[in-house]
Amino acid sequence: SESPRSHFGSRRVGQLSIYSLRTMAASIVAVTNTALEVLPPEVRAIAHAFMYATRIRLVDGLVKAVLYSNKTWSQEGESIIKLTWEHGSQLAAFACMYKAANRLVGAVTGGTTGGGHQVHAAVAGFLGGWMVWGRYSKFNETLNLYLYGRVLYALAQTAQARGYLPKSETLPAGSGYRWWSAIVWMIVMYQFERGQKKHPIQSSLYSSMDYLYHKSDGVGFQAWGAKLGRGAEIMPLAVIAVVLAKLRQ
Repeated sequence: SESPRSHFGSRRVGQLSIYSLRTMAASIVAVTNTALEVLPPEVRAIAHAFMYATRIRLVDGLVKAVLYSNKTWSQEGESIIKLTWEHGSQLAAFACMYKAANRLVGAVTGGTTGGGHQVHAAVAGFLGGWMVWGRYSKFNETLNLYLYGRVLYALAQTAQARGYLPKSETLPAGSGYRWWSAIVWMIVMYQFERGQKKHPIQSSLYSSMDYLYHKSDGVGFQAWGAKLGRGAEIMPLAVIAVVLAKLRQ
């Protein structure tokens, strides 16, 4: 059995490791703060974009690699780096262009700068959208579709708040959520059932919908497990575990 001295030693090493990590983290924060203080807002926006993208893509990529992917760890690492760079570089390019264009438009018109004027923001957003997000790629398409949905939702809320749409009795005044949700799902399900060739839906969305609404008509592993990737065989047990854990709460 482990002696008290060795146990104390292991605990001490663990405490020192945690202390070292905290010290290193504090040093990184201090250096980052010092570096960003001397940089113009456009460059700080680039740094923010890459930090945000890395936070999102690294965690998302690792989770998918463990649960779903059939690739090797080397291939997964290359994929995560590629996606992180694409995400970060696109966000950085837009953030830098947006802040610079906002400042330029404000200087030309003699108005406020730094995002304080909605018209300046709209012009800067248009320029950035055209120059950065207007170049077609799967990532750009996905983000544009995401923003499109958010914009439609906001417009539905505005329309209801101004009386163009009736208010829902089950939701707070000014919320167009039910109208937005109903219209979105009506259109997307119609497009899905019409077929991918007649109404092309984004491929990843169509694949997910096909798994949920068409593959569920079949039986066997090819019907329920093929799309789930690595670890699909244990998914039924995982689902049961989640349900039982929820029932015990």
